[in-house]
Amino acid sequence: MKQRRALQAGVIVSSASALLLTVAPTASANWESHITGWRFEDESRRWTDQDYSQVHFIRCRADGANLSTEIRLWRVVNNSPDIGYDRKVFTACFSWGDGDETSTGEWHNLPYSAADTADGEYLGGYYFSIRGINGDQGIGTLNVERVVQDTTAADS
Repeated sequence: MKQRRALQAGVIVSSASALLLTVAPTASANWESHITGWRFEDESRRWTDQDYSQVHFIRCRADGANLSTEIRLWRVVNNSPDIGYDRKVFTACFSWGDGDETSTGEWHNLPYSAADTADGEYLGGYYFSIRGINGDQGIGTLNVERVVQDTTAADS
């Protein structure tokens, strides 16, 4: 009887661990996604990084002129304002059909920051935010068919 209870307890603990893994926030170093209807100051997911980060926007569309979008890389700082890094203006991703559909931002010499959480709040990691669409900070929405975030400096 004791063995059976121990086995049942093991199955419950095992199932609970699997559930925790599936609902944990994604904080991987490299990822792909898309953007639909983003506005000024919308933020990406967080990722763990050290030294180098690269963000690619592939095939962009915005309200109005479809000229540009500006993004900024941030490092999460617990109990303080996040630290901002260089802003990048993306224009090439708006040039559909001419083969030059990708805009890329690169940041170097970044300190290590793990995308850890406690009580649902991020304690570290990096993310980017939209700082402007077609030169405006207050209006418009941005759509990006494909967003690729990469921390591998070897492919730059």
